[in-house]
Amino acid sequence: MLFLHEFERIEAEAFLTLASEMIEEDGVVTAEEDAMLSEYAAALGVRGFLYDAAACAAARFTLSQLNEVSKRKVYMEMYSFAIADGFEDPSERRALITLQDALELDTHICTKLEACVIDLYNVYDQIEDALGAAPAPIDVKN
Repeated sequence: MLFLHEFERIEAEAFLTLASEMIEEDGVVTAEEDAMLSEYAAALGVRGFLYDAAACAAARFTLSQLNEVSKRKVYMEMYSFAIADGFEDPSERRALITLQDALELDTHICTKLEACVIDLYNVYDQIEDALGAAPAPIDVKN
């Protein structure tokens, strides 16, 4: 789910910085979260990205300069990082609220975006189930 294809390098690095912060919020970085970050870095064309915790405030400022639609995309994508490990830790919720405030996004919009991410993940799960489903038994009549 990458809706950030229009980002310039500075915006892409700002996003990756905040995504790194998000996946470290709960104190555990899973292999899935790490792979997700790598996929985003590759899709955004950022090679050799290194997380710098000191750059988070500057990253939030950079992303706060985006237009409204891009800010919403950032929030939606960041929420997907928050739930990538299967649950949302309270520290991740605090980070989302901080991001929401920095981007000056309406709470109602953020709630809708979160619901969209969950719906999309459910569709992905349904696709995986369908791809892995056993074929229906065939009744051969003579």
